[in-house]
Amino acid sequence: MHNERCPHQIKVYQLNKREILISSIGNTIEWFDFGLFIFMAPIIGAKFFPQHSSTLSTIDALIVFAVGFLCRPLGGIFFGYFGDTRGRAKTLRISIILITLSTLLIGLIPSYETAGIIAPIVFISLRLIQGLSIGGEYSGVMIYLAESAPHNKRGFITSFAATGANLGFLLATLSLMLLNLLFSAEEMNTWAWRLPFILIGLPGSLIIYYRFKLSETRVYSLLQKNHHLEPRPFLTAIRFAPYQLLKIFGLTCMSATFYYVFFGFMPTYLEHYIGFLLKDALTIQSCLLIAMLFLVPLAGMGGDYFSRKKMVIITNLSVIVLVLPCFYLLQTNSLLLTLLALSTATIISSLDQGNTLTAVVENCPENVRYSGIAFSYNLGMALFGGTTPLVITLLIEHTSLIAPAYYLILMAIISLITATTLVKNNHALGPLP
Repeated sequence: MHNERCPHQIKVYQLNKREILISSIGNTIEWFDFGLFIFMAPIIGAKFFPQHSSTLSTIDALIVFAVGFLCRPLGGIFFGYFGDTRGRAKTLRISIILITLSTLLIGLIPSYETAGIIAPIVFISLRLIQGLSIGGEYSGVMIYLAESAPHNKRGFITSFAATGANLGFLLATLSLMLLNLLFSAEEMNTWAWRLPFILIGLPGSLIIYYRFKLSETRVYSLLQKNHHLEPRPFLTAIRFAPYQLLKIFGLTCMSATFYYVFFGFMPTYLEHYIGFLLKDALTIQSCLLIAMLFLVPLAGMGGDYFSRKKMVIITNLSVIVLVLPCFYLLQTNSLLLTLLALSTATIISSLDQGNTLTAVVENCPENVRYSGIAFSYNLGMALFGGTTPLVITLLIEHTSLIAPAYYLILMAIISLITATTLVKNNHALGPLP
């Protein structure tokens, strides 16, 4: 049921640079919105979920953030069906339309003060739509890139799915820095916070236009030509490839939590708990994200040259060994030691993103690939990534500032055990018979 296909059998045409850009840039919008939501959680909480305590409002916003993530597996089932039965490219067109429109509308809807209870209802509805559509977008992009890449460059090309996401997170960070520079705190809390959500409409429209020019992957075209398409791909994956789905879920544990702790939550951590100014924390993060734009593709090349399985194992071992020292370095409030800790985390995250995404694609059978990955990967992202900001906040409040490190170690142990079961020699699974 999980036959492997040799490298020469799965070699397909190489994407041109425009196709790589068009496919991966959708993740930029997705993670731009994600970064904005994390960074502006206190403002969003106050505007749509007013409480007598700003902390409670922020927690309410983070709960909504988590709920949006919990919709991702459902979106994975929905978009996975279309991706496996109608094509990868067609599905990516639908997902980017929904992501762009829902992000734009978040910047336009009235606040609780203006619309009352309708405001949080509409806001939550838009977050649910985002969660559903993201369930098909990120998974679809990594599949599209991996299936359209030659065997010896699959890791390098697939890594641009993560690079697009990092670019979005970088733009969100820079946007927040620019807003804080141009507007007062009162203006930010009143209306200026809406600007980046609204301005995403223009680039989003361009991406939608160019997504309609994407060609289908050769892997999917061959499945269609050879009549290997599954009419019920999700149910088929659950029945005949449960082991592969479990592997994808296990790999996601560390990936989901590590990135969200060190890049989603870290500016807040440095500002509120360590004593850094927000602008300094955001500046550090921006520099590290810029470095990741280059490090992630290099890590993907490393996986192509050596072995993706070995690279994923090394990555998770690095987390287990180094994450606790990194958190102790952060407690020193020293700029130099903080840079050392976060630079170490950046290298680890780059190794992870450059290899785990491709490993996920390679370890899922072709004819149920979209459904299997979109469900399992997003289930891990929902249970671990979506809840990470809330879990980390509660851990710190009730235990210590070091607590996130132990949480990450636990996730890395799960992913390490999973990594030992990956296919060897960078092979990819063919279709289920």
